Amino acid sequence: MFGAAILRDDPNLTTVVADSNHEMLCPLYHGEIWTIKQWSELPPEKKPPASECVFLCTHEPCCLCISGIVWSGFKKSYFLYSYETTKDQGIPHDINILHELWQVPTYAMCNKFTSSCSIYKSIDQCSEKDKAELLDMAKEIQTEYEALANKYHEEKAANPDNNLAFN
Repeated sequence: MFGAAILRDDPNLTTVVADSNHEMLCPLYHGEIWTIKQWSELPPEKKPPASECVFLCTHEPCCLCISGIVWSGFKKSYFLYSYETTKDQGIPHDINILHELWQVPTYAMCNKFTSSCSIYKSIDQCSEKDKAELLDMAKEIQTEYEALANKYHEEKAANPDNNLAFN
């Protein structure tokens, strides 16, 4: 399961929209793409400009999703799980596609369109006191995520209509 959220870039990081992937509806509906779709359909009074938001991803965005983030105008994105962690979770597709299509290990994290950063790398830059608290919080999130991801993968595997290219 891959999820994303669009947050206002304010002191509270107020949630605008949050959702997860819907790849059984359409293989392009990764968590980031589906969340961008939901954001784009908000009424104008509830839809802040992308330049005034932060894009949050459960996983480092794949080439499709980072492109969607850029094309939508989001200048800042953060992710919890890196490509390597995702690969260790049994989902090596992002790394494999980057290697096979472009023969690169990753995209440029900071470029003229957007900046992308690992939440764990950001935590490493904090004071020891804050770091300990944030790592505990990240561990709680990871435990909850693993339960949700296991349920998602079980349901996907049991779905007789599942004909996705990558399972």
